[in-house]
Amino acid sequence: MNKQPLRVIHCGTGTAGALALADILQNPAMELVGLLVHSEEKAGKDAGLIAGQDACGVVATANYEELIRLEADAVCYMMLTPNLDHIAGFLQSGKTVVTTTGLMHPRYADPATEERLLNACNEGNSSLFTTGINPGWVDESLPLLMGQLCQRIDHVNIQEYANCGNYPALNVLAIMGFGKTPEQIATEGAENLEVMCTFFRQSVAALAEDLGCPVEEVTQTREFVLTDYDFEVPAGVIPAGTVAGQRWRWAGISGGKERVVQETFWFTRYDLGPGYPNEGDLEDDTLWRVTLEGDPSVRCTIEPRQSFERERSPDGKNPSGLSTAMAAVNALPAAVSARSGILGAADLRVADMPKRLQ
Repeated sequence: MNKQPLRVIHCGTGTAGALALADILQNPAMELVGLLVHSEEKAGKDAGLIAGQDACGVVATANYEELIRLEADAVCYMMLTPNLDHIAGFLQSGKTVVTTTGLMHPRYADPATEERLLNACNEGNSSLFTTGINPGWVDESLPLLMGQLCQRIDHVNIQEYANCGNYPALNVLAIMGFGKTPEQIATEGAENLEVMCTFFRQSVAALAEDLGCPVEEVTQTREFVLTDYDFEVPAGVIPAGTVAGQRWRWAGISGGKERVVQETFWFTRYDLGPGYPNEGDLEDDTLWRVTLEGDPSVRCTIEPRQSFERERSPDGKNPSGLSTAMAAVNALPAAVSARSGILGAADLRVADMPKRLQ
């Protein structure tokens, strides 16, 4: 007997969300039954057309209430920020939710949020799983897999290198702090990045707990590298004396020791000094390096690329965005098959992941 396709509601059509939507529409093991969009401009349009494909008959809506009543197995939730009311409502209605918008370890961020989500899962006999390229797969799923090679793990270090200089929008760079002085950033604070910081803090705490070492706290630091000359990026000019690179660092502390550390090196040009890549170090804009120090110590480097054999196409899919999308879409069947409740990477069976070799 043929297995019935997984009925999926998709939420969000940003860079990664649109790629996820396109794959769900093309996947014979899945059936799109609803699409939630943020803007009224997209509401009322066919989901297939939004994804750059033929019309599929599913009309996008900005009205969450229209979707909560649909019969569906799972929700792929990829809105920019999480709406707790919507996620809890989907869970209560019996729909498993896979999301890329945080909630990796809600107990660490807010015990009341975890209680609400657990109650929703219990009421709907449903599950919640959070993933993505990073935070998500790189800093939770991959270290757990690597840990199978270790007799002992002393500490874990995850490093992200991202060339933000190729971002096309100067306002996005400004939100991240690039092109501003440290004094400007200190005045503004990091409120506009607090959602991101929450994601990383939760992810560090989640990995530590998965590895059997819950942390007492996760510290957070941010260091800047200033440029001593003006330089141009595709979005505009980064003036002398402003931030050209920044290093965020989140450290999970247990027993007075750093056990899990996540570092992000974001930069707008190469050759910014110690720790930052030099010209030629990266073949593309992003790279992740995961190190488990222990017995034995193991290290893995992850480089999403359009291809390692063909030249990059300017019209091709963004490889990091596609990796984020596929981390969510590929987790849908496994999350539906897993136990109810808030899931971690260790709860998903690889055997339940889609088979993609073609």
